Amino acid sequence: MIRSIPALLVFFLAITARADEARDLRTHRFSYPPSVLEAMGPSMAREVAIPPLADRRRAYLLDVSEEEIVGKAAAPVRNVWDRIRNGFAMPALKGPLVGERELWYRQRKDLVAAISQKSRRYLFHIVESVERRGLPMELALLPFVESGFEPHALSSAQAAGLWQFIPGTAQRYRLQQNDHYDARRDIVASTEAALDYLEFLHGLFRDWQLALAAYNWGEEAVQRAIQRNLARGLATDYESLTMPEETRYYLPKLMAIRNIVQSPELHGIELADIDNVPYFAGVDVTVELDAQAVARMAGLSVAEVLALNPSHKSQHISGRGKPAILLPADRVEEFSNRVSALPVKVRGGRKAEPFRPAKKAVVGLRQAEGMAL
Repeated sequence: MIRSIPALLVFFLAITARADEARDLRTHRFSYPPSVLEAMGPSMAREVAIPPLADRRRAYLLDVSEEEIVGKAAAPVRNVWDRIRNGFAMPALKGPLVGERELWYRQRKDLVAAISQKSRRYLFHIVESVERRGLPMELALLPFVESGFEPHALSSAQAAGLWQFIPGTAQRYRLQQNDHYDARRDIVASTEAALDYLEFLHGLFRDWQLALAAYNWGEEAVQRAIQRNLARGLATDYESLTMPEETRYYLPKLMAIRNIVQSPELHGIELADIDNVPYFAGVDVTVELDAQAVARMAGLSVAEVLALNPSHKSQHISGRGKPAILLPADRVEEFSNRVSALPVKVRGGRKAEPFRPAKKAVVGLRQAEGMAL
């Protein structure tokens, strides 16, 4: 009887694994909230069913390599780019659009190099955030496509920041916007909100390609496109949906950047050298300081201070109730000491406090699923 226990355990685990696999492969259904149905009109079906896009039990029939299915050993980590390469997890997208985007970037090597230089300030933090959540590392490259790692970027649709949040989505994910502060440009807050939103979209569509399409086009638009294809008996994967040209090129752009980061030497592109260490740290300061004063006390240029603190609409970037000031990690101690040396009357009787990450103030996945789309 005792000898039969391991056999029974193996049998139980096998049955459980098969059940989990079948659960992953089943048709995913979701229902629109009443507010969306009312806005879309009576022709909108309440429930939408998305069939599984691929059967992993028959992966050998797919046009992917054994390495992509089994996975590869992680390479030694010398810099941030190595961490990103080790974390790539999305299936390769093949086709002429990816090749076309790769050629476009190869013809603009200086642009790619300049964007990689801009990313030096922010990429380690983004990689840490993506890795902490166990998400595909391709997502860390999304600001390359969205904003060119320019936190002051503003689109014609009024999308702002590294992750290009439009005002409505920003409000939904608790990114504060007022006359003095725009959290869409806050490096820390916007990154957390963007990853929350991407996790929500992946939970909705159970597919990263569709999730990224929805990040660009909007989840309601992707849901309608899926519903149209279902009504016509067509496939509902990313490449089968009818979508605007911008969205059609969106994923190929990201995959082209992924391929360039994977093997920059093959494309003749040199990426900025980014050490695998934090670039910035935060300091909570209750003293009213403008960017020039912060720069002077930290031994930095004003441009560097503003590049790390782009969410402020004026040069007054510290004080009670304001977010932590971000500074290069090697300048935090000197800055804190100088703030602490200010007269008590000036600094309000409190020393500069080291930055401690606050509890998440953005909408989580479970909360977002319950909100009206």
